[in-house]
Amino acid sequence: MTEHRTIKFSDIPKTSKLYKDFLYDFSHVSQFYQPEGLDISALIPRARQVTAQTFHRDAVADVLSDQNRQAGAGEETFANLERLRQNDSVVVITGQQAGLFTGPLYTVFKALTAIKLAEHLRAQGVNAIPMFWIAAEDHDFEEVNHTRLVNREGQLATVNYIACSPKEGKPVGHVKLAEGVSENIDQLLAMLPESEFIPRLAEDLRDAYKAEAGFADAFGKLMMKLFGKFGVVLINPLDDRLKHVSGEIYSNAMARVPEFADRLVTASAKLEAAGYHSQVYTSQESVPLFMLDDGRRTAMVRREDGRFYLKNGDKSFAADELLDTVNRCPNCFSPNVTLRPIVQDYLLPTVAYIGGPAEIAYFAQLRPNYSLLGRVEPVVLPRATFTLIEKRHAKTMAKYGIEFSDLFEGQEAVLKKVVEGSLDNDTSRIFDETEKLFDDQLEKLRASLVSVEPTLSDALKGGREKIFYQLNNLRTRFVHNRSKRDETTGQQIEKLFAVLYPNKGLQERELNVAYFLARYGYDLIDRIYEEVEIGNHDHKLVFL
Repeated sequence: MTEHRTIKFSDIPKTSKLYKDFLYDFSHVSQFYQPEGLDISALIPRARQVTAQTFHRDAVADVLSDQNRQAGAGEETFANLERLRQNDSVVVITGQQAGLFTGPLYTVFKALTAIKLAEHLRAQGVNAIPMFWIAAEDHDFEEVNHTRLVNREGQLATVNYIACSPKEGKPVGHVKLAEGVSENIDQLLAMLPESEFIPRLAEDLRDAYKAEAGFADAFGKLMMKLFGKFGVVLINPLDDRLKHVSGEIYSNAMARVPEFADRLVTASAKLEAAGYHSQVYTSQESVPLFMLDDGRRTAMVRREDGRFYLKNGDKSFAADELLDTVNRCPNCFSPNVTLRPIVQDYLLPTVAYIGGPAEIAYFAQLRPNYSLLGRVEPVVLPRATFTLIEKRHAKTMAKYGIEFSDLFEGQEAVLKKVVEGSLDNDTSRIFDETEKLFDDQLEKLRASLVSVEPTLSDALKGGREKIFYQLNNLRTRFVHNRSKRDETTGQQIEKLFAVLYPNKGLQERELNVAYFLARYGYDLIDRIYEEVEIGNHDHKLVFL
């Protein structure tokens, strides 16, 4: 097995047709994205288009200086913030919800991709800054209040934060951590193996996640501990000062709500007509802003009478009344997913956005409204994507002849392959011979019956299915029985799946980085950074 290998997303289950074409057949989706495709060199002229726009650079940089100082930023980040004030600077940005203890691994991969691309552009003479957008306005607390890792027994385990239950619809960034978060840290640390790296990890977790800290602020502080030395700049959009800067784009969007909604609906229809899916539901009633109603993000709809109604409520507003409120109190509102990227790129000179499959799908619907609101859209690029494979698991795979792609077939199929290929080849061969014998004889019988009475072959078809069902059932029982007799093999396969393909999905979507930091230390971040290859769009296996 080679030390490094890549797998195309076209070979990975659950990959959408849109994402596969975006990566490998861009011409099929070019009408929904930037015309330059995934050509990195195209970012150089795009940077000049971006910087030709007007930005409130100093006002935004002032806010970000406060935010990043609170997060514990070092001189590298503040140097980048000073560059943000320069009129020729552009931003390479990514973002994610503020998941507990940074959430799944892909959060780390996103950040490192943005950092690596910014470095690449600087080498080409582009004044690029890496940034990370903390999606603190999101209000689905159930999506961020947990994280997963593999415990000392090699089993997938979940850490759930349940110390407080915020009001439904309350932005995550407004949630304050309770004392119970320290118990979650204890729980997580108890699952991890003892190592020389645990003290630093424990100290960082406790320093970031403490009672009374904001949920998103704690996330940002831990992110800065991981990526601060790379000069990454964090941005939390919940800050009222940023909302006041954003007020103009809020107002422009609300003044054009019918056309904004119509462009979304049209783009969605074009996507579906081309054989793709729409990532976000849209309708002619859609409104791009939430209203903060009693602290809750509440969706609005625009009805045929021209008035705006709070969804699932009885409040309504005339168009001019609502627009006046937006102008007076932009911090009373929050952009939904169809406006949020445009707000981001109004605040920041964004040359490239680094996204995962879902975010890239969102952008396919959003592009027409950038021009409606007079903004240059960023180039959308895929994040780096990895599975980290430890030596012990690589040995298990080599021992039993398991390829990473075999995991896509599921634990039962891999166990069958291992048992029949390594533990009891003779019985496996006899099963194969028996199945072939039955198949051959039943085919002879079918041919004979057809010559006598064609309808009898239909009856044979049902009987044949029952025979092979029973044979397959017996074979499955044999595999389980044999694997139980060789307990070590069964445990090795189970642990392999827990780490490499947990919950029947890619590792990066399930496991938290703490599992690997405990085993390999913070140098792992540098190792992954080195593995990020600008322009490589495949899933990469990294052998630790």
